[in-house]
Amino acid sequence: MGYESFIATRHLTRRRKTGFISLVSLISIGGVCVGVMALIVVMAVMSGFDRELKSKIVNVQPHIRIEKINGIEHVDREIEDLKSFGISGLSSISGFIEGQGILKSAVNAMGIMVKGIDVRREDLGIYKQHMKYGRLDFEDEITTEVHRRFFFFKKIIIKKTGSVILGEGLALRLNARVGDTVALIAPFQDDLKTLQLNRAETRNFIVRGIFRIGMNDFDTGLALIGLDQAGDLYHLNGRVTGISLRFENVDDAEKWALPLRQHLSEDYFIRTWYDMNHNFFQALKTEKSVMTILLALIILVAAFNIVGSLTMVVMEKTRDIGILRAIGATKASIRKIFVMEGFSIGFFGVMTGTICGLLLAFHLNPVSDFLKRTTGLEVFPSDVYLFDKIPAQVNMPDVVMTVVFAMIAAVAAGLYPAHRAASLNPIEALRYE
Repeated sequence: MGYESFIATRHLTRRRKTGFISLVSLISIGGVCVGVMALIVVMAVMSGFDRELKSKIVNVQPHIRIEKINGIEHVDREIEDLKSFGISGLSSISGFIEGQGILKSAVNAMGIMVKGIDVRREDLGIYKQHMKYGRLDFEDEITTEVHRRFFFFKKIIIKKTGSVILGEGLALRLNARVGDTVALIAPFQDDLKTLQLNRAETRNFIVRGIFRIGMNDFDTGLALIGLDQAGDLYHLNGRVTGISLRFENVDDAEKWALPLRQHLSEDYFIRTWYDMNHNFFQALKTEKSVMTILLALIILVAAFNIVGSLTMVVMEKTRDIGILRAIGATKASIRKIFVMEGFSIGFFGVMTGTICGLLLAFHLNPVSDFLKRTTGLEVFPSDVYLFDKIPAQVNMPDVVMTVVFAMIAAVAAGLYPAHRAASLNPIEALRYE
């Protein structure tokens, strides 16, 4: 290409640069920016959901739970047998009791999950870490009552009141505070020879502590009591619901599940934390994939917008392109101009969208709180979305994938206008000039 062609090419490029900030170009940049920002924020929230959900579940639920029909007898012997099996990476192993119940205060009653835990063996770090009021104390309170009969005869009654630890949401609904007494109603099965009768037991418990884990299901539906208290409440006669195994690395649960199934008899049921929540995690994974695909369409729409704007530029600059071709500009140089134009729109849109997306992802909760204060709109109700705050985790591979996809779409959007501009016949372009 000669000197005149080079000067003309620079002239066309400079003219386009002066018009780059036109409304059409700004709309194209804005479309790419919104698409990239939305994709980064949504992928961060979905990754945060997965991380927080896994963290809360594995801290509260057993990593592996071993259960048996009608409960496990001689739990100490079973635990020693499991320890002798040589399970590596085991942090704690203990018996537990789980059952349904109704917790009743002076003002309200709630259906809950009751969990009896062995304070000697159970890892209670998650509850100690998230204890908001009171303390983690399962000691019974013993009181005596003296009843006089006739003249000098009297009867001494010793009452033992258990201790219960409640979630914050549950305590709020019951209007229960530390030190208050609540009644726990629990069903149990009473075996009378050939008849099996379902009965209910009511016991009073003193609220010793209130925890807030940050997951709505646990904070509003879980009550903790001691293992012995739970055994008496459900009339289990020394049995437990199951044995809880916790590992230092939660992923070891899947590795040891199969050997344990082979070691124990068929009377035992062995489930890992993933087995108990498999459908939920699978649904979350599918939802993340679908949301990623749907939001990627916003970037594709922005790419079509770039195609339309650059095609309009080609039609507007037909005369200038014809002059360039007439003085010796090659098709490659014309094509390069419009490909670079698409790259420029994509670059500014992607960079702006990436910066805005990262800023929003890191400050989602302050933005949500601001909207709630100013408009009254609760963006993230905890009773619907399980958590009390919006979880967000920015994964750099997701950000890089979004940026690369957006840039490829922007550059590809400039190929058709570039090909059309390079294919213009200079004679046809200058015929009516």
